[in-house]
Amino acid sequence: MASYLVLTPPAALRNDEDARFIADKFSWIAFLFPAIWLLFKRQWIAGIAVAILQLIVTTLTSEPRAMLAGLLVELALRLLVALEGPAFVARGLEADGWTLQSIIATDDLALAEMIYEQETAAHAPEDTGWQPPALPQATAKSEGRTAFGLFENYGER
Repeated sequence: MASYLVLTPPAALRNDEDARFIADKFSWIAFLFPAIWLLFKRQWIAGIAVAILQLIVTTLTSEPRAMLAGLLVELALRLLVALEGPAFVARGLEADGWTLQSIIATDDLALAEMIYEQETAAHAPEDTGWQPPALPQATAKSEGRTAFGLFENYGER
C-alpha cells in the first residue's frame, strides 16, 4: 500500500488549499530518466550528482571488463532515484519551509484527499458550518505508523 505525505506551504494553516500530496511509490519516469527527473523536480544538487555519476559510469563501461559492474551501478542508481525520489522532493520542500502535516496510507489520491479533509475537519473550529465528506467504511484508521520511503526518518534519531 502506498502512502501520501501532506505538506503545506510556509505560514499556511493545516487546511490550506495549496497542500501538496506526495506519493510514496515507484516512479517509472524517475527510473528511466533519473537525472532529468530530479532536475525537473528542482532537486538541483541531487540531479547534478546523478548526472555526473551516470557520465562516470558510462565512461567506465566502455572497457569490457567493467561492463557488468557499470551496469549494476547504473541499475542501483536508477532504483535509488525511482524509490527515494519522492523523499528527496519532500525533504526539499521541508528545507524551503513547508510543514509536514500528515502521512496517509492509501493507494488513491482522491481518497487521500478525503481522509486529509476529514482529519483537518476534526481540528477545525465548530462555528464554520463546514462538513467534511463522508469516508468509505474501508478506510478506518490503522493503529500502526505509516512509513515513507525506504529509510524512515521522521521523528526518529
